[in-house]
Amino acid sequence: MSTDKNKEIVRNACQYISDRDFPALFDLIDEDGTWTLPNRPDRFAYGGRYDKPGWRNLLEGFLNPFDEFRFDVHTLTAEEDRVVVEATTAGVGPGEAKYNNNYLLMFKLRDGKIYEVTESLDPFQVLVYVEQIPTSS
Repeated sequence: MSTDKNKEIVRNACQYISDRDFPALFDLIDEDGTWTLPNRPDRFAYGGRYDKPGWRNLLEGFLNPFDEFRFDVHTLTAEEDRVVVEATTAGVGPGEAKYNNNYLLMFKLRDGKIYEVTESLDPFQVLVYVEQIPTSS
């Protein structure tokens, strides 16, 4: 695939994340695709490497509770089968909980599908957001 085509695939994936359109997003993912948050899972509950079903559960579980959510791409840089995205998020909900973060995502593509993603973010922003969500008693 050309770098332009790879950027288009990743741009679409990012838009699907912003729209929380999981069926469309996961149509772009290779069956053997992985998503990695390179944080220690014993220190950050979302850290680790996920296969496609685990990745879907992670994204749906984290993103579905928002009343409002945006994933804004600022830059896409591509070379061969790799695309790097710089992005920010802004979310509200449930209730008054607010979430903002900065992202650097490294995508690898194979045969027109996303094969591997490594996501870097500020885990403390995630923890601050999660602490704002009321717990059920």
